[in-house]
Amino acid sequence: MMASMRSAFCSSWPALRKEWRESMAEFWGSFMILLFGAGVECQVRLHYNDNDVNGAFGTYLSCRIAWGCGVALGAWASGGISGGHINPAVTVAMALFRGFSWKRATRYIVAQILGCAFGSLVVYMLYRESILSFEGGLPHSVSGMRSTAGLFFTRPAPSISLLTAYMTEAIATATLLFLVLAFGDTGNWAIPKGSMPVGLFLTVLGIGSSLGSNTGYALNPARDSGPRLVLYLLGYGNDVWTHDGGYWFFGGWCSTLLGACLGVLLYDLCLYDGQDSALYTLHEPASVTLE
Repeated sequence: MMASMRSAFCSSWPALRKEWRESMAEFWGSFMILLFGAGVECQVRLHYNDNDVNGAFGTYLSCRIAWGCGVALGAWASGGISGGHINPAVTVAMALFRGFSWKRATRYIVAQILGCAFGSLVVYMLYRESILSFEGGLPHSVSGMRSTAGLFFTRPAPSISLLTAYMTEAIATATLLFLVLAFGDTGNWAIPKGSMPVGLFLTVLGIGSSLGSNTGYALNPARDSGPRLVLYLLGYGNDVWTHDGGYWFFGGWCSTLLGACLGVLLYDLCLYDGQDSALYTLHEPASVTLE
């Protein structure tokens, strides 16, 4: 029985691997984002006062660095196989403006969400005891002084309006896409082959250090929705989806997708000359025939 199962697996795996290799690359690349990102949030917040040394386990800056590392290393792990989108906002923008197949885009987005979900699940399991200790015996919750939901997904700061939160996510994601296109544009000062992760690290670090406090800078719908799904299944309740007027949808998805499209639109209109752009015909003067 075992021999036949092993034989069936060995005979079918190469074809399955070839068919789903790009999606698996997106899955594991997205996994890295949450492994490093949610991991550092748990380390810093849950152990902030251990040994009475504030900041002994990290600071706001170390959180920003770790999120940047997660994105950079996720892109490094997947870039040579799938292109290293690891972000539905990137995938949708490439489908709209670069002719990326919607069939591939659908696979990518599902893989990205599942990868981020799995990354957050692994972090939760590693820090479960510390999370329960921090909550002090209270049930899991999205709000309150003892809430741990914010370690995994984003939400607007109490001091800002939802409109400001949506604008922050849109502008931050537009900046990300604008710079990603600049990094890969051979008609611009393109970075050396294989160096995209370095550019991504600097970009995410810069955005987090300058625009991060308003919302937690999702920039990536999968990075926000994947952990929400996991926390919902772990008992954090319906507030995971309903807090702040359905922020997961309007902030995590709508704002980031609109921002991504805005970033590509601005880059293509103003700087890009490549023929693969959906806006290429706008760059070329109309031909004039003299009779």
